[in-house]
Order: sequence, then C-alpha cells, then structure tokens
Amino acid sequence: MSSTAWRVPLIGALFLFALSAVVLMVMRPLMAIDETRYVTVAWEMWQGGSKLVPHLNGAIYSDKPPLLFWLINIVWSVTGPSEWAARLVAPAFGLLSVGLVAMLARRLWPEEPERAGLAALILGTSGVFLLFGSTTMFDTMLTAATLLGMLAVWAMRDTDRFAPVIGLGIALAFGVFAKGPVILVHVLPTALLMPLWATGAERPALKQWYARIGIGFLIGFGIVLLWLGPAIIFGGAEYREQILWKQSAGRMVESFAHGRPVWFFVALLPFFLWPWGWSRAGLATFKPSRLWEDAGTRMVAVWFATAFVAFSLISGKQAHYLVPELPALALILSGLLPTAERRMRWLRLLWLLPGVATAIAAASVHFGAFPELPEGTGSWLFVIAGVALLVGGALIVLKARQGWFAEAFVAPLVLIAIQIMVWPILWKVYDPAPIASLIAAHSENGVATTDRGYAGQFSFVARLEKPVTVLGNSADLGRWMADHPGGLVLAAKPVEGVDGLSQIAERHFRQDDWRLYQVAETIAPPAEAAPEAAPEAAPTPAPDSAN
Repeated sequence: MSSTAWRVPLIGALFLFALSAVVLMVMRPLMAIDETRYVTVAWEMWQGGSKLVPHLNGAIYSDKPPLLFWLINIVWSVTGPSEWAARLVAPAFGLLSVGLVAMLARRLWPEEPERAGLAALILGTSGVFLLFGSTTMFDTMLTAATLLGMLAVWAMRDTDRFAPVIGLGIALAFGVFAKGPVILVHVLPTALLMPLWATGAERPALKQWYARIGIGFLIGFGIVLLWLGPAIIFGGAEYREQILWKQSAGRMVESFAHGRPVWFFVALLPFFLWPWGWSRAGLATFKPSRLWEDAGTRMVAVWFATAFVAFSLISGKQAHYLVPELPALALILSGLLPTAERRMRWLRLLWLLPGVATAIAAASVHFGAFPELPEGTGSWLFVIAGVALLVGGALIVLKARQGWFAEAFVAPLVLIAIQIMVWPILWKVYDPAPIASLIAAHSENGVATTDRGYAGQFSFVARLEKPVTVLGNSADLGRWMADHPGGLVLAAKPVEGVDGLSQIAERHFRQDDWRLYQVAETIAPPAEAAPEAAPEAAPTPAPDSAN
C-alpha cells in the first residue's frame, strides 16, 4: 500500500461512523434516564443557570463536570435549544476519535501506513463504539482525551521537546472536564510503565521521564483549577464534598452504584471485540508474541491491560467505562491485514449473532415472553423488516472477497436491524415526548412529582422553565396543592384518597404507568398534620447510571 493509500479507508471509516451514528440516533428517542438527564442539565444552564456549577431540576448537579453542557450551550447559541443539535455533540467526538486513532497508528508504525486506515475503520465500525458513540454521554469525549494523551506520551518518548509535555497536560485537563479524574486511570498507568514497553536505545532516561510526566500532570491540574477553583467556592460545601470526594475517589474505593463482580468486563470482552475480533485473523493478533513484538504494540497492550485490570478491581462497573480502551483494541487488530479466505467463509455468519438473538426476542414478544411490556409494543412488520436487513447483511459477508470489507458493514447493519425490530418498544415505552407534551400543556400553574427519584426526564422535552417540585410525603403534597391551584402533579404510582386532585391522563413510560393529576382551582388549605412516628427520608435523585 502506498504512503497515502491509508487515507481511503480512513475516509470510509469517518463516513460510515458519521452516517451510522446519525441513523441510530434518529431511530430512537432521547433515552431516559441518562440522555434526558444530561440534556436537561444543559437546558437549565441555557435558561440562565450557573455556567460554573451545573444544576439538575434546580439542585446542584455534581455527578459530572461541565464540558458537555458547555458545548451543548455553545451549539444552541447558533441553533437554538434543539434536541437534535444537542444530540450531535457527543457523536462529534466519536468522529474525532476515529481520526485520532489513525493519527496514533501512523505515529506507532510509520513503516506500516496501512494500519492507520484499518485502525480507523475498525474503531468506527465496532459495535460497542457505534452504540455508545451515537448517544449523548461522556465516553466519546473521554476517548478523544485518552487518544490525545497517548499521542503525547508516545511523542515524549521520541523527543526532548517540551511541546508533548504541554500536550499531555492539555489531554489530562480535557479528560477531567469531560468526565472527571477517571482520565488518570486511562492514561497515566501507560505513561508510568514506560520501562515496560520502551526498551533499549529507545527508552528515555527514567529520572527525566518521570519529571516530565509530573510536569504534564501539574499543567493539567493548573488548567482544571481555572474552573474548579471558582466552582468549589460558588458551589458551596456540599458541592466541594461531592466533586472532590464522592464522585471520584468514592466511586473507586466503594461504589455507591453499579456494583459488579470482578469478572464483569471479562464477560463483556466478546462484545468489545465484535465483530472484528470474531475471526481467526483477529484472534491471532492477540497472541503474546504478537503483542510484544515492537514498542508500539507493547504500549497499546499495556494501555488496554492496565485499564482493564483497574476497572475490573473498581467496585462500580458499567459497560461503557472501557469505551476509551476500544481504540487500543482497534490498534491491536489493525495488525491482522486480512486476506481472502474462501475456506469456511460461512463462519462469518457468526458476526450476525447479536441481530439473530434480537430477532428471536422481538418475535417472542408476540407469544407473551415479556408480560411487563404494554400491549401494542410488538409488531411483526418491524421484525420482518429487521430480519430482511440481516439477510442482506448475510449476503454481503458471505460474498465479500476481503474479510475487512465484510466486517466494516456488519455492526452498522446489525445495529440498525436491531433498532428496526425494537422500534415499537423504543417509541412506545421509552419516548418521553407523549408525557412531556401533556406536561407542557398544563404547566402554567406549576409542576410537581411524587417520584422521589425524578431526574429531569421530562423537563427539557417539555421545555419547562422552572424546576419540577419533588414531594417527599403526603404533607408536602397537601401544602403544594394549596399553594398551586390548577397545578400539575406527576406520579409513577397512583395517588389515592386526596381531595382536590383529579387524574387527567395516564401514559406508560419505561417500567411505570405515569399518571397526571390536575389540582382543583379552589382548594382548602391543608390541616395541620399529626406528628409522624417515623418521618420519611428526604427525596433522593435517581442514580447516575452513566458514571
């Protein structure tokens, strides 16, 4: 391959990722609780809330740093508060990551330019990266920050110039602004273990190396302080405790959400490798002799292994925690350089297994396999359409002369087929818009909810200009009703035996049948409630499932 031919698969990777991510995004609603939560935080900032300290439903939101919310507000300054404009921000960083992984491959293996284009193609068409890369979450930003950090670390090995040290600091600061101190787990172990992957004459002097790493860390810390310093001052004592302890060290030492067994990521490894690692050529790239054959491959192997072990040992685990390590897998797999294999080509059909499993599940809805789903969420038409797309994908993978051409289309086609098959479920069960439209039409006298875990899932979609009042108990409800005649009360569970409250609508959303109640225009003030034997706990928001 010529020195410039690698750009063709890179362009193809960028196009496929951008097209697939947009199609996947358009095919599903804004998903609760995570996507609706983050866009609501950005909406409250847009409405005039603090630019330093994010807020959710009127309360300080310390679970995430502000970069995503800042960027959404910047986009909105051009487009207005558009849902679709906001949802394009995170995928844009996925697109950036596809370009950065090609750049890193060029640095690692300058004598093998073809690996740059193939690494980009692998990352841009990997199933897990496409799935999370099309959502409004923080992981694509963290992935881009991690790649920038690895580019800086590799450059520091090759030169004594100070620019890569500054680049490392900027990458670390970018990662903190994107998702918090977790960027250190993704980048610093690889930098600190330099003697393991850089050997012989290519190894820098240890004292100088670690001094430069320390300076890079301090540069990053200094950049973060430009925001964190004012934020912890204006955010108050509660925000300081949350942002400095609970949302960083607290998650690592003893998770307060998402506790998983130590083998959780081992079980998910086949999904991280789908589809590119599901072949003999792909699996061969993970032989120990291949992983240790040159400095570039060793660095990438150390990068993936250290993050994999670290997150396996941390008590709280989510599948997307390792999204920033998917570029490492793509770089390793870029050494496969697959050739035509006519023998046992039918094994490529294994790449379609996730779609086949979904087809079976979607068809079983019609036979009562999922009684928790409301009526009307199953549709043979959508199942047949999804299966037809899978059949088309099967023909592509069977007839393709080169394995890499077939694999590039597997995840986009399968994920689109899956979303076609579950289309009625996504739009009838997970779409917040039907409830939000009712809220918007009845919100002029105030909105409250008895759902003590309310996480803003309707606030942006309804374009509410004031927070939803979260009611802690029946006494709170009575007082709120007296203060808000004609107000609206949302309830995930029935509210019974309350005078002056009439149900005006009921809609299914996620696991609950939400009821909307209207407060009477004239209502007597509540009587003094007798002391309760055991006061109810204060309302607590739903856990941030995307941390």
